[in-house]
Amino acid sequence: MQDDLDEGHKVRSPDQLQLDEASGIEALPTRAERYGKAKKRALEVLEYAKSAVDRGQHFDIPLKRLELCGEYLVFHHYPAVNQVRLHAARFCKMHILCPLCAIRRGSKALGAYLPKYEALRASRPLLRPFLVTFTVKDGSDLVERFKHLQQSMHELWKRRFRSRGSVLELVEGAVWSYEVKKGRNSGLWHPHAHMVAMAPAAPCSVRLAQEWLDITGDSFMVDVRPIDIDDPAGGFMEVFKYALKFSDMDEADTVEAYRSLRKRRLVASAGAFRGIEIPDQLTDEPLDDLPFVEYFFRYFDGGYGLDRGRGTRPDNF
Repeated sequence: MQDDLDEGHKVRSPDQLQLDEASGIEALPTRAERYGKAKKRALEVLEYAKSAVDRGQHFDIPLKRLELCGEYLVFHHYPAVNQVRLHAARFCKMHILCPLCAIRRGSKALGAYLPKYEALRASRPLLRPFLVTFTVKDGSDLVERFKHLQQSMHELWKRRFRSRGSVLELVEGAVWSYEVKKGRNSGLWHPHAHMVAMAPAAPCSVRLAQEWLDITGDSFMVDVRPIDIDDPAGGFMEVFKYALKFSDMDEADTVEAYRSLRKRRLVASAGAFRGIEIPDQLTDEPLDDLPFVEYFFRYFDGGYGLDRGRGTRPDNF
């Protein structure tokens, strides 16, 4: 499981969330390509589900919503500030099943939590952000393993209020998310949690590992690393990336994970981060009163291309 703890701190994969709202026109081709890969993966899952239905299996998945998700994307470029915003699109909002919606939801979560982080740092400059990762033992029953991890995280946070000497007692705010994949060696379900914790000093990893074992009864694997205070987005990206490692899972596992987790809350917060809402709208906020150029993309065979009959063509396409 140590490989899983280290994995998130290597060079980020194409699956990794990027801060889309900061992209200028020069980044639009790369952005469209990344969205295209995500849409392609969603269609691969769709084809698997359709073939399974043809074989007599029943999937309670709105397949038409998944098929139409991301069929077009409308971007507005504001030349005065060189900002590109996703103005309009059709989304299925099944972020556990659809990588495109997962990218957009992660971006919106990042935009919701970073301002609170900045305000907290301004009012409490001694607080520092830390990325903390928790795992539990792999298992064949995803629902049981997820519940075990979720309940353990709940108990871990509650201990700091019970005067039991929790390692997290100095943490003043935390936000965490749950991620699911198949274990690299076990082939079993491997749920884990990534947390951004705000504290004056790093929680002791040795004591935290013992506390985590006391709670879970089956795992002492934790990891604590500082987040660069000058570039906090990197740490928050680790929390708000995909709930599933789409690139590491086949279509059958992706569908199983969706059916098991679709009604479960995969992001939680406490302390100073409590109460922050992730917007349901997956498009970007417009920049009012600024002139813009519109780019209309449609999904063609394997990727996005500009609709020749609508919008404009950037020079670097």
